[in-house]
Amino acid sequence: MQFTHEQILKFAPDDASVKAGKALATPSKWVVTAVHEKALWGDCQGSGKTPYKTIVDLGNLAFKCSCPSRKFPCKHGLGLLFLYVSHPSVFSNENDLAPHVEEWINKRATKQEEKKPKEDAVVDEKAQQKRVEARAKKVDSGIEELRLWIKDLVRTGIMRIPQNAYDFNKNIAARMVDAQAGGLANNLKRLNSINFYKDGWQKALIKSLSKTYLLTEAYKNQELLAHDFKQEVRSLVGWNTPKEEVLASAGLTDEWYVLSIDITEDNNLKTERIWLYGENTKRYALIINFYTAVQVNANNLISGNLVRAELAFYPSPSPLRALFKGEVQKENLQLLPETQNHITELFNHVSGLLTLNPFIEEIPFLLSSVKVVFENETWLLVDAELKSILLGNLEDECWLILSITKGNAFVCFGVYQNEQFNVASVFINAKYYPVK
Repeated sequence: MQFTHEQILKFAPDDASVKAGKALATPSKWVVTAVHEKALWGDCQGSGKTPYKTIVDLGNLAFKCSCPSRKFPCKHGLGLLFLYVSHPSVFSNENDLAPHVEEWINKRATKQEEKKPKEDAVVDEKAQQKRVEARAKKVDSGIEELRLWIKDLVRTGIMRIPQNAYDFNKNIAARMVDAQAGGLANNLKRLNSINFYKDGWQKALIKSLSKTYLLTEAYKNQELLAHDFKQEVRSLVGWNTPKEEVLASAGLTDEWYVLSIDITEDNNLKTERIWLYGENTKRYALIINFYTAVQVNANNLISGNLVRAELAFYPSPSPLRALFKGEVQKENLQLLPETQNHITELFNHVSGLLTLNPFIEEIPFLLSSVKVVFENETWLLVDAELKSILLGNLEDECWLILSITKGNAFVCFGVYQNEQFNVASVFINAKYYPVK
């Protein structure tokens, strides 16, 4: 497995670990360095008498070290990877794993095997059906309360909401969690992100409430919907589509541009969002991965690169979210996606998708020949036809885009959301620049 400096940085728990790991990326710090197709290992001489034994599982990326550090991976694991990238020749190529390395690798393989469901496991279908029916009743009951809450809120008026902006939806959001309608709970929680002290908040609030009410109406009449639309509605309410079911569907193979990778953290959970664009199919795809704070990102993709992979899409009238189906072949090439789309094409694309699916929240798009303009205290994207759209990026991101492009026209990838365009990456002279 080949690593890059950028990939290693993604594994690090913090900047201090990166700095310490780089300091260890010198051959004089290691008394043993070896590589095998399954693992990388080394003995790092610390201040004590016994060197720290460090291992990196290359098959199912993981780290192990005998040092007492509670960070994961520790500085020794990072240092070993940095050393391998910068000085691969100091590693001896081994045909066999060292005994302590083989023992750890085998233990991991055994645990992975134990996690797989047993083929002969008996599923109590009646009990499972009862659980599904019980949850369905909870969801139905919760939806009726939500519909009544929205009606009461609109009937009594919304002008006092800014005075109670953080609590007005607290109880009903908690009720949706109790009703096992997590999607609806998230919709309600997103209302708190509205700026109630900025002109136009009323429109944003009513639009969100209306869309949520429309979603409950669609759920109540889901049996009248086409299969993909029904699955989309159920997913937005909070019912999960099993990964196994998605992966069993027909896949789509293409050369995919990695347009952007965005990682956010909430407590001990990391969310990785990867936007892709098919070179031949001209389709967009969104991969969403979840990790605990100590887990390493599974695919190790690099923004701006090209990969060959088969994707399986979640059912939807406008399918975007997908899963990798099988092996992802990294081509380590940075190429510019071809596009001649202006802002008029973006608006037409948005209109077409909303006609198919009124619940779509994020619409990815590639724009060409656009410039960043700061006018009347507002950030805009303006194209060659002088059509414009509001930029949804944070102010420091807008300044970053302006500094990268120097006021010249550029190609960019972004996401249309809430009547604004959020730029995620910029392409200039076939070179990739991340914004997020």
